[in-house]
Amino acid sequence: MKLLRYTLAGDGSSHVGMASADGVAQLDGMDAGGGPIASIGRAIAAAMVDPAALSGTPVSVAWDEIAFAVPVDPGARMLCAGANYHKKYPLGGNVQPPAQPVYFNKPPGTLVAHDEDLVRPSVSIQFDYEVELAVMIGRPGRHIEVSDALDYVGGYSMLNDGSVRDWQRHSVAAGKNFYRSGSMGPWITTADEIADPAELEVICRVNGEERQRAGASEMIFSVAEIVSYLSRVMPLEPGDVIATGSPEGTGGSHDPPRWLVAGDEIEFEVPGIGVLRNRVIDE
Repeated sequence: MKLLRYTLAGDGSSHVGMASADGVAQLDGMDAGGGPIASIGRAIAAAMVDPAALSGTPVSVAWDEIAFAVPVDPGARMLCAGANYHKKYPLGGNVQPPAQPVYFNKPPGTLVAHDEDLVRPSVSIQFDYEVELAVMIGRPGRHIEVSDALDYVGGYSMLNDGSVRDWQRHSVAAGKNFYRSGSMGPWITTADEIADPAELEVICRVNGEERQRAGASEMIFSVAEIVSYLSRVMPLEPGDVIATGSPEGTGGSHDPPRWLVAGDEIEFEVPGIGVLRNRVIDE
């Protein structure tokens, strides 16, 4: 199933729902999997416990009555693994793979939702795209073994780790966390629909031209290894999101660089999960 956060046209109220061809079934407020659903993290946890409790919920709102919201709960942690594919850009030279996952955070305000505009900042022209597989935790865990780690994953989505490259040279945190520079969505596809995340692909197209394509099997650290590593750092909780890194093909890797400009239309796709679409505007 596909779980999402959305707002209703007219009153702007925020909800958690389940997507279908006919519309969205509202889930927040119902009891499932041992308690009431009040967040997408809680919905993911309930889906892992008893997916049948959610799957029969009737559609309550049509697609043209909603706007997508970022499928991350307010206050949830956004944990990111950098340098997780074999590539030269943006580090340059003969790049050696890291000995362990390279971890950083994204704060609230960095991401926009499906069909929302990405904002190219006024202080830089080096605005870049990075398609990534995103993972949402569905069960709490601490010191998780790699062999058990996928049992703690509740679902998968697409994420654009928008980067401002000249500011990234100041620090990873500066370059990766500009306001409304990245995106995620449209939804979380529950883990029961993904037999093996290593078989997934990530794809990015800019104005219809394919720029990035790679298999998750090409990652230096697998989904399971990243989940296990981060669980040593902190207890993981339902609703935590982990971004798993982006392959070669970003705008800065071209000669000359192909930075994003206002009016660019971008698609981030993981076949079997969905397509995240955004347009670039200037600040």
